[in-house]
Amino acid sequence: MSIEIRTIEDGEVVTEPGAYRMSMDWYHSQDVCPGPSVSSTGIRKAALESPHAFWKTFDGNPKRYPKKDPGDSLILGRAAHSLLLGDEVFDEHFIYVPADAPQRPTATQIKAFERDGAWSESAAPRAEFWDAFDKKAEGRLMLKEEQVQKIYYMAENLRAVPDAVEVLTSDLTEISMIWQDEATGLWIKSRPDCIPSNGFDFGDLKTFSPKSKDLIISAQRSTTDYGYPMQMALAIEGAERVFGTTANRCALVFCQTTEPFEVIPEEIDEDSLYWARVLNRKGIDLIAHGLETGEWPGVASRIVKYSYPPSMLHRFAEMQRTGELPNI
Repeated sequence: MSIEIRTIEDGEVVTEPGAYRMSMDWYHSQDVCPGPSVSSTGIRKAALESPHAFWKTFDGNPKRYPKKDPGDSLILGRAAHSLLLGDEVFDEHFIYVPADAPQRPTATQIKAFERDGAWSESAAPRAEFWDAFDKKAEGRLMLKEEQVQKIYYMAENLRAVPDAVEVLTSDLTEISMIWQDEATGLWIKSRPDCIPSNGFDFGDLKTFSPKSKDLIISAQRSTTDYGYPMQMALAIEGAERVFGTTANRCALVFCQTTEPFEVIPEEIDEDSLYWARVLNRKGIDLIAHGLETGEWPGVASRIVKYSYPPSMLHRFAEMQRTGELPNI
């Protein structure tokens, strides 16, 4: 596809459909467009969870729930993207304590420094190392040594799977496609990990911790649970709106974050992409309706009816037939 990309700085507003290079923070900001904007994360939340779930986490809501500090798994995922895709300059966003780092000065050594105004001979190298490290670490996400080792294992295994390499091979990583939805006026944002240089239209890297021994089923379950086809379908719509071209080959590369750090490339079929696009339409319409009316219903806006699962009803009937349960 023909690519024309414009670079914009933080604070610069997108006023027309296009493909842009920008920081991740500015991409997610509500100030990047002249009106309310939503990305795949918000659209999936509205369509797959509820409008309430979207609104309570939407940056445009002044009463949104407070943002949570990123947990270890999220930090690991971000760092893996940085090193495996090169979508961020790793040293600008992450830091880790090397295994051979000296111990920090002890409380006794710190007291002596405060009293004398100088470090002791034994404490001086420690203080020098940690003073430089703490300055460098300011504003960055802290990685543990074992997390960095995991990422290197993941990278090593990824390079050994040619299909995974093909999906993620591109000079075009983290390109932001932004356009205005004709039906609602909402600004829509899509930022796939990469636009591959051969074979596929869009590729995305996902980290996962499998919940069963069957890793392929675990990866496919993650695809369903997190609505990843919707993310790819939004990129396809972005290609149509921004580049004026069609796209239909989208793939994910799953990297396991636990031993043995398996890599699973997965192509999303066209039927799934069609229904994902339908779900995207639903999510966008729900968000637009909420912004217009202030109505943000939860997942259960009416009373929910409960019935025993069919398997239990069958077992009860059989137990009643054999006399294990009474007839009443």
